Formats: sequence, C-alpha cells, structure tokens
Amino acid sequence: MKISGICGSLRKESWNKLLLQILLEKLSKYKDISTQELDVSGFPLYNADIESVGLPETVILAKEKIIESDLLVFSSPAYNGSYSGVMKNIVDWLSRPPTVLDNKNALVIGCTPGMSGTLLGFTHLNHVLFNLNLNVFNQPRILVSGVNNKIQSDGKIINETLEKLINDSAKSIIEKLNIQY
Repeated sequence: MKISGICGSLRKESWNKLLLQILLEKLSKYKDISTQELDVSGFPLYNADIESVGLPETVILAKEKIIESDLLVFSSPAYNGSYSGVMKNIVDWLSRPPTVLDNKNALVIGCTPGMSGTLLGFTHLNHVLFNLNLNVFNQPRILVSGVNNKIQSDGKIINETLEKLINDSAKSIIEKLNIQY
C-alpha cells in the first residue's frame, strides 16, 4: 500500500510539513506500507490559459503518484479561518482532468502555533475534498494547537499526548485501510 502526503505550506520550516513527515514516518513502519511526500512546490497558480496548453509537468508527476496511492494525507495550515491558498491551488490543479482524485481515500491534518489547531481549515478542506468525491476520513483527527511547544524543529515530539495521538492515529489509519500489521 502506498500513502502520499501533500503539504499546503511552501515554507521551508513549515510546522505542517514537519507534522506530515512525522506521520508518514510512523506509517512507513507498518508492514507493506510505503510513503512519499509529493513535491507541489513547482505548481503554478491555477490558470485556465496554462491548462489549455497542457498540464504543467509538476502537476502531471503529482497526478501519476496519486494514481498509485491508496491514501492521500493533506496537511494544511489555517489562514484567515480556512485552509491555505497554497492548498487551494494544489487541489484546483489536482481536480482538473484527467481525474485522479475520484474515490481516493483522504485524511486532513494540520497544526498551528495558535490555539485553533486549524479546526476551521480542517472543516473547509474536508468539505471541498468530499465534494470532489474523495473518501474523507473523519477520524483520526490530528489537529495540533501550540505545535511550537510540542514538536522541536528537528521533528522530535516533546509532548507525550501528541506522541500518543500520532501513534494511535497511525494504527487507526492502518485499520481503516484494512491492512494486517
């Protein structure tokens, strides 16, 4: 089984990228699971004029990897009460023909140094993905507030509750995918 991660932040030191990498690392420890983080940093802003000439190579490569994926994990920061513009652009490109998102399993996660834990962004992105006919997992919920006090910049988790949440979530994801471990 293949699990692909997509980060909705382009920041080099992104907390959401770090959270995604931590989860993918935990999942990769299960038998017969391979994980990958999709590089979406080269996606141009969506523009139908670009699309009419042909999909950008970066989008084509990401779509090819999505076709092979059994689960897509979307990790997005929250901006102004919703998910990031970067994530919106990613979803816009990935939703264009040829269709690769239809009936894919999806999980939305997120984190923030603030108090919201990206709840509103999580809700909005789940709705959009559901509308695009993805099988969006409502659980587990990995929405982390105060992330700067729970994960070090090197990826070490320094909060026992978060460590347990990620471990339990990885197990739950594996169970949802019906994988023997």
